Amino acid sequence: MPLMPRVLALDTATQACTLALWDEQRVRARHAVEARAHNRHVLTMLAEVLDGQRLSDAVDVIACGVGPGSFTGLRVAVSVAQGLAWSQNLPVHGFCTLTAQVHAAAASGLLRDGAMVLTTIDAQINQLYARWGRWIGGRFLPEGDVVVSAPEALPLPDTLEPLVLLGSGAHYCEQLPSSVRDLAEVFDEVTPNAAVMAELLGTGALTLAPQPAYELSPQYVQRDIGWKKLAEQVRRG
Repeated sequence: MPLMPRVLALDTATQACTLALWDEQRVRARHAVEARAHNRHVLTMLAEVLDGQRLSDAVDVIACGVGPGSFTGLRVAVSVAQGLAWSQNLPVHGFCTLTAQVHAAAASGLLRDGAMVLTTIDAQINQLYARWGRWIGGRFLPEGDVVVSAPEALPLPDTLEPLVLLGSGAHYCEQLPSSVRDLAEVFDEVTPNAAVMAELLGTGALTLAPQPAYELSPQYVQRDIGWKKLAEQVRRG
């Protein structure tokens, strides 16, 4: 593995389809926010960032968002990452989509050192995926596991200030506990950004353990939520 590996990063777990290729000289990235269209975009984006190069000549490692998020979206990124890795015998880094949102927010200058961060993704049917953590010294330090919860039942850490609320789950803000509503600075349009993740991994600013492609799997968090969504659709129909 080169000292500064060329990284292909992608994430399709949210409404954003994001893909980027980083090498020592530049980042080539594509990013589109269009729900339920990721399977139509991701391979076109890949061809555009490769710009005529063969995968074997352009990429040393693949980084893939593994969720939580949309069931269909998760499968798109993981399937593409596995197929590419298998075809060229490349290592894969799986990264948490909620954590990727934090790095995207930091790259946009939205986080102050020491901030408590609640990073969220809308899980539909009045639930959200969420993770708490502190942003300290350019690193996200999670506090607790990823959860899926009704907004009003979200578990809270001991200390909230200063609080930043990120991601699509923020549209449930009025249903969140009052302590969160009253304190949070809200950035609901933040999504994962593959360009940020590719550069962090390529420069070594962020390290993740590599894994073989067959071990890469989506982080569904709650396996029966898909059946709940189906039941909700049936009731509405």
